[in-house]
Amino acid sequence: MATESLGIPSYGLAIIFFTIAVKLLLFPLTRMQMRSMSAMQELQPKIKAIQEKYKDKPEKSQQEMMKLYKEKGANPFAGCLPLLIQMPIIFALFTSLRTFFDPVNHPSFVNLAKANFLWVPNLGQPDPIVLPLLTVLATFGQQYMSSMASAGKIDQTQRTMLIVMPLFVGWIARTLPAGLTLYWVMFSLVSAVEMVVIRRTAKTAKGAGSKA
Repeated sequence: MATESLGIPSYGLAIIFFTIAVKLLLFPLTRMQMRSMSAMQELQPKIKAIQEKYKDKPEKSQQEMMKLYKEKGANPFAGCLPLLIQMPIIFALFTSLRTFFDPVNHPSFVNLAKANFLWVPNLGQPDPIVLPLLTVLATFGQQYMSSMASAGKIDQTQRTMLIVMPLFVGWIARTLPAGLTLYWVMFSLVSAVEMVVIRRTAKTAKGAGSKA
């Protein structure tokens, strides 16, 4: 176990450190995602104008929008990249946690005495209350900061998703291994902090550019 070198062997801490490592690796993609989302937000008036101008010519409308995206360096699909990379990680964690911490059929190298973390008795089993509630709060924080970092405001559609999505994820988290839910909570918290950093960096760069 990686945390043994710190003198505090814990699978829970290992999951937290793993989450931070994943976020560091994904930071370039996240920054690209935020820049693209911000650019897309700024282009909305022009996109609507193109759609209205070529409402009877959908192919021409698509061509003009793709041309606009290229000119402004915006990628409408950039927001999907971090999520696509996340999916194999989530699936692998879901499978491995249920196997590793199985009270009966766990691998011989797994020490079940270290399978507990804080109030959770076994990271391979669901935590029905606390972690799902933390998941709701952390997902809300991540979505809020992501919207503010990309658009600087919350519109009506985003406001609805800001409420529905965290509740949905929290409901699902009730049935997932606690270790996977811990990963999601940490990922969301680190993502929220990441959005703050990206937003402040963008404001600083914009301010420096305007002074120049």
